[in-house]
Amino acid sequence: MVQQKEQQPKKKDEPKNLVGHFINIEAEKEFLKIYDKAMEQWPNSRQEIDIETAYGPTHVYHYGAKKEGNPILLLHGANGTSASWANFVVEFGKKHPVYAVDIIGDAGRSIQKKPIQSVEDYSAWLDQVLNTLELKRVHLVGASYGGWMALNQAIHSSRTLQSITLIEPARAFAGIRKIAWPFMLWASMIGPDFVRRSFIRWTSRGSSTNEKQLELVVSAMRDYKMLRISPQYVSDEDLQLVKVPVLLLLGEKSPLHNSQSAANRAQKLLQGVEVEILPKAGHKLPADLVNDRILKFINLRAE
Repeated sequence: MVQQKEQQPKKKDEPKNLVGHFINIEAEKEFLKIYDKAMEQWPNSRQEIDIETAYGPTHVYHYGAKKEGNPILLLHGANGTSASWANFVVEFGKKHPVYAVDIIGDAGRSIQKKPIQSVEDYSAWLDQVLNTLELKRVHLVGASYGGWMALNQAIHSSRTLQSITLIEPARAFAGIRKIAWPFMLWASMIGPDFVRRSFIRWTSRGSSTNEKQLELVVSAMRDYKMLRISPQYVSDEDLQLVKVPVLLLLGEKSPLHNSQSAANRAQKLLQGVEVEILPKAGHKLPADLVNDRILKFINLRAE
């Protein structure tokens, strides 16, 4: 495994009021220790890459086949980091190069330097990542916030995309349930850690909780201040702009949105979309439920 450079604390003169940041250096160091523990669940043969972008250095993990299949790029959910893909990458990597990106503006090993203020900003940032990695025909797979980002990329800059897979994309198709907003805000902004853990388990709705990843998410929610746009409810007009194949995976019992409403709207507005609502599943869709489905969708679109 390529050794990773130790992340340097931010300089005092950086505009922390404009970009995401840890609340202090001690919190950042503790978060990175927890992150390293969570990443032990990834294969040791991974490589790590730092990419310079206009929005700040972006950290990418690379694993899997070198040339056999078209690459898969993974975009995690809010506070999730690339560690959240630990149970996905081995299966994906058997026949595909796999890249997991620490999303700029979120807690992780990417360091935001420039504000993210629009959907176009995120599209431009991801374009820079894809271009530097020289990924010309890529399958984007995104979970929750990352699912919204994958959809956003298909709308604003689809030239390098072969397909997108959206795992419980936050807000994009059906909005967030009213009951979820106060719990989510309390957990992410002012609540104690037991509230954060309760919120994570509540969204999972029956899925087993990986304790190392749970503690990493708790640390991210507590110790990192995100300053970026929220996931957006995507307009009918924008959804009709999507021309790449789409797989939409939803949890029947997701507490964050009405999955049936999301499925209906996607089927109405997206050309040739494949939609599956997983029975009894919550917002978190475990790898053992979706890996085979995602790979079948991707492999049918192999060049």
